[in-house]
Amino acid sequence: MKLNALSSTEALLEKVDVLCVPSSKERAAFIYDDVLARIIHADALPPFAELLAMKSNPSFFFGHWKGHRIKVVFWCEGEKMTEASAYSLAKKMAIKVRTDCPGTTGLVIHHLDNTQVVQSMFAGWTAGQYDIGLYKQADNAIHKNINGEICTYLPATVDEAVVKDGITIGLVQQEVMNLVNTPANHQSPASLGAWASRSAAQYGYSADILDKQHLITLGMHALLAVNRGSEQPAQCVVTHYKHPEAKQKIALIGKGVIFDTGGISIKDSKNMHYMKSDMAGAAAALGTVEACARLKLKVEVIAIAPITDNSIDGLAIKPGDVISSYAGKTIEVIDTDAEGRLILADALAYAVKEYKPDVMIDMATLTGSIVGALGPQAAGLFSKNDQLASSLAASGDQTGERVWRMPMYDEYHDDMQSDIADIKNLSEKPYAGAITAAKFLEYFTSEHTSWAHLDIAGMGFQPNGFGKGYCATGFGIRLLVRWLSLHAS
Repeated sequence: MKLNALSSTEALLEKVDVLCVPSSKERAAFIYDDVLARIIHADALPPFAELLAMKSNPSFFFGHWKGHRIKVVFWCEGEKMTEASAYSLAKKMAIKVRTDCPGTTGLVIHHLDNTQVVQSMFAGWTAGQYDIGLYKQADNAIHKNINGEICTYLPATVDEAVVKDGITIGLVQQEVMNLVNTPANHQSPASLGAWASRSAAQYGYSADILDKQHLITLGMHALLAVNRGSEQPAQCVVTHYKHPEAKQKIALIGKGVIFDTGGISIKDSKNMHYMKSDMAGAAAALGTVEACARLKLKVEVIAIAPITDNSIDGLAIKPGDVISSYAGKTIEVIDTDAEGRLILADALAYAVKEYKPDVMIDMATLTGSIVGALGPQAAGLFSKNDQLASSLAASGDQTGERVWRMPMYDEYHDDMQSDIADIKNLSEKPYAGAITAAKFLEYFTSEHTSWAHLDIAGMGFQPNGFGKGYCATGFGIRLLVRWLSLHAS
């Protein structure tokens, strides 16, 4: 997808089939005079006051320009646009236009001089072009590759580089959504590693693939234990981008469970098909490194993604087993469906020992408990570092990828103590499941003073308009890119 920034409204009108005009009410008169009045027949346009009062969003009108019929989407959100609302509205609009009005679309920006709002709008517009029909055949001719370029008319106040950065962020989110939406029979640890290697080669950063033999040599016993029931050997994918002017080293750790059956502690079959999304944390971590490289941010960032599926066969770990870990600590497995924290334990300990990062942030679709607490509106944020927690929360509020801080009191660790091993992988108390899971992870951070855990179970996969069911969201990319650009350079 590329940007086609046209020099005039006239040039845009000659090229597009659908024209999208975002505006708030205070700017509507200007846009009406400059754009809509040029192409919509007066008798087809409602009275101006009525147009502004319309509750339907969007409002569609047909017009003509030099014999070319154009469908106009008048997008009046009625409030001053923020960065978060610009992204959300633009994505919703792109999905609707793509579904209802296939064809070349143009986006008009007027009187928007806030850099982050403009960037977010184009990120949302680009992400909204995503096609979830990865394996459809009949619709290929209609839906595939119809948005190879983004046509726009930009006023002189808008820097084209800002728009391109927004498009880049949207494209990375599309990549991440593709990874998460891919069914387990088309996905494997090896295919995710291959994706990371291709991305690194294309965008100028490094990718190391730790295969099963590497994991045995390193002693990543917890990851290997989860992998025992799988026909696909585990991998740990490590990507690394470093700008010459970077001042801090940031490690991002992402849970990469390709598919989660629950293991011996098998899940209920209802909605189990959505468990292909259990690697959304790994996809977001890897995608963030790609985004940083493509945007050339002045940061150093490492993504560590332990990747396996959680399957069942005669070799699968069992409840009651005691396993070791990369950190040398033993773990009593109470529930094999609490496997994500096991593979993250090895990855966190590896990050601390191998890279000695200034900041560590892990992302994982870790617990149903956090969904019960926060629903699909915010990810759970767990950290003892007030500065890190507040800066992540601020970036989440700005981008609309919100996080909500949860307690990390030491008393919660008592629920994770095992009689037979150093720690157990599940509290047997019927409460605070997301918190005790975070306390388990904390045990493997070597008391790192700047670590945060994001439980994105309610955010990485949602019914978000791309199809009739749940779909990947790409959650975490915009949050972390914003945070990195402000706090890690």
